[in-house]
Amino acid sequence: MFEEQLKNTATLLRYAIKGEEMGVMFYGALAERSGNPEARKRLEHLRDDEKRHKATLLGIFKKHIGGELGNLPERGLDALATVFEKGQLKALKSEVEYINLAIDAELVTTKFYKEGMNIVDDKEFKDVLYQLAEEENSHYEILMAEREALAGNYYWFSSDGTAPMED
Repeated sequence: MFEEQLKNTATLLRYAIKGEEMGVMFYGALAERSGNPEARKRLEHLRDDEKRHKATLLGIFKKHIGGELGNLPERGLDALATVFEKGQLKALKSEVEYINLAIDAELVTTKFYKEGMNIVDDKEFKDVLYQLAEEENSHYEILMAEREALAGNYYWFSSDGTAPMED
């Protein structure tokens, strides 16, 4: 699935850095649009995680590759690139569309980091990729819960004590 992106360590890192940049832009733009303070806070948290991931990857690039980063790929690995036109977020029809897109992107990124672990030899680098995969997977879980809440499927978690699962 990621033959081009995983052809060598430098390429892996450039695609990963670009993907994290796209995540920062995506979650930042959504946070700015959000009228719900709690949603804005969660989106800003996801954005800040993506910023931290990018900084980690830049550090790994400097340590393991060295030299200039060079040009990043035009698009990252994920679906997020498809929602930007001229640097601006396209208008999708609903919050659920944005969440579905983010869910897809987090799944692809998780898989990319896991597959990337197979091409690196350095244990520290493998550990970083593993940690990034775990964090991206946690983003996926957060977004899945948000989607369920928007769909109204959250009553089980806010049960008033009468357990709906016991009926």
